[in-house]
Amino acid sequence: MAIACRFQRGERATGAGGTERTVSDSDSKDVIRRWNREIEEEIRRKTARPGSDGPWKAVAWIALWLFWLALLVGVLTHLKGLH
Repeated sequence: MAIACRFQRGERATGAGGTERTVSDSDSKDVIRRWNREIEEEIRRKTARPGSDGPWKAVAWIALWLFWLALLVGVLTHLKGLH
């Protein structure tokens, strides 16, 4: 979830209800803290995921490589048949 702040420090922001408030340093720091927590949580989830670099990843890459090779041979065969 990305939160973007369009206002500089000290500027006034109008909320959904039409009320104005000042964007302060503490608001900016709070947003930064939330981003850091989200990033750290995502890193923890990725490292806790077992077997993300397991044998199926190699199988998938080999299958893609063979598909690419077959496609290349098919295109070359088709081009050779045109001459």
